[in-house]
Amino acid sequence: MKKNLRLLYDFFIIGLFTIGGGYAMIPLMRQTFVNTRKYLTEEEFLEMLAISQITPGPIAINMATFIGYREGGLLGSSLATLGVVLPSFIIILLISMFFTNLTQIPQVQKFFIGILTGVVGEITYITFDIFKKANKDIFYIALLLLSLVELFILKINPIYVILIGGALGIIFGKFFEDNNGASS
Repeated sequence: MKKNLRLLYDFFIIGLFTIGGGYAMIPLMRQTFVNTRKYLTEEEFLEMLAISQITPGPIAINMATFIGYREGGLLGSSLATLGVVLPSFIIILLISMFFTNLTQIPQVQKFFIGILTGVVGEITYITFDIFKKANKDIFYIALLLLSLVELFILKINPIYVILIGGALGIIFGKFFEDNNGASS
């Protein structure tokens, strides 16, 4: 039970102090569950992140559900998921009750611009950090470049980019695995 309450607390803190959605939560989740609590290895975290991205629903909720279930079963999963959504729920409820014109206040607008800049920095950091740790063979680089072309030049919906990447991984992944002598 102590571990389940710890999950509730950890995810509540993550939900409370990260603004900008699920991707902004990734660095703090990694710090908490890989480096501090040591619930996951770096590889397990990256695998769970990949699964959370392709699973329907918000990435933060998927991560909380997966980590909570792994560490505390059904109760841990429920408490972790509750922990990550509760801060947003409380804050939005309070804003809707008391601050109808909150976004019209110049200081609030500047605050959100500053937060947005920080969130972009966090997402950029985690992107480069994951890239540094990835197995960068020719297939990986080609798939990464193709994804960037699909997103930035062809303006393909990110859902299709994920599906195309998965399909190419299934089709060509075995070929590159056999030729590189790697098994993943």
